[in-house]
Amino acid sequence: MILINYINEEIKQIKERFYQRTNHPYITKFLEDPSLDEDRLFLLYSMLEEKKLAKKSLNDYIITTLLVQAALDTHETVSTSVLSSEKIKKERQLTVLAGDYYSSLYYFLLAKINDISMIRLLANSIQEINESKMSFYKNTEQSVTQSISDIKTIESSLIAKIADHFKLPNWKSIAREFFFFKRLITERESLLQGKSVPLIDAIVNANNKLNLHGEARLKHCIEICDKYIFLSKSQLHTLCKQPSPLSSFILVRMDQMLIENELLKEKIAEEG
Repeated sequence: MILINYINEEIKQIKERFYQRTNHPYITKFLEDPSLDEDRLFLLYSMLEEKKLAKKSLNDYIITTLLVQAALDTHETVSTSVLSSEKIKKERQLTVLAGDYYSSLYYFLLAKINDISMIRLLANSIQEINESKMSFYKNTEQSVTQSISDIKTIESSLIAKIADHFKLPNWKSIAREFFFFKRLITERESLLQGKSVPLIDAIVNANNKLNLHGEARLKHCIEICDKYIFLSKSQLHTLCKQPSPLSSFILVRMDQMLIENELLKEKIAEEG
């Protein structure tokens, strides 16, 4: 219990430092704070803690990685729709500038600690993520396998590169599958809310020759999404066979997400 409380306090402090870094009075006047994936934060902390890094180095690496993710996520939200008002135009410009601001913060932080290898690592990861985004969003004729590979890279490349750097291969494979699982869960929630679901659309469009519309297409999309969620769940169980704190965390979080989305009881009912 003492260890759990200590970890929670450390993570809380890292979150506070992250938001202190990203706080800019002009940006926050018009835009929301950048989102922070707590699972990503916990995995980064646990992974680097395993390497027994000094506290300052651990904090610097985590905050730097979170800043890169914030820059990528912020630029991802930039709308490409036709500008209908000066207010929307200003919000778009500020969103781009906010992403650039977060990028400048991580460069500044790494330059300050003089870690050229980490600058190179994160730059390579950003390039890999952007190439995968181009492949996924521009190539509408690619296979389901390639689409899934692109999404796994987009969602996990930063952690995967850091795992490579610190020679932690098990963390890389688990993170790659776990954040793909999270993406599927997120898209299922978006499906039910009538929002955009690029991954599920790519899978359905590649496999579906039925030309479904309306409620029929929605039902089919949910079925496809659930299929891939449980395939990913099975893969994560295989990757987490070896008992470890990482495996325990992943399995618990996975079941939490399934329960929150009322998927676990549905699956049990089907199998029963």
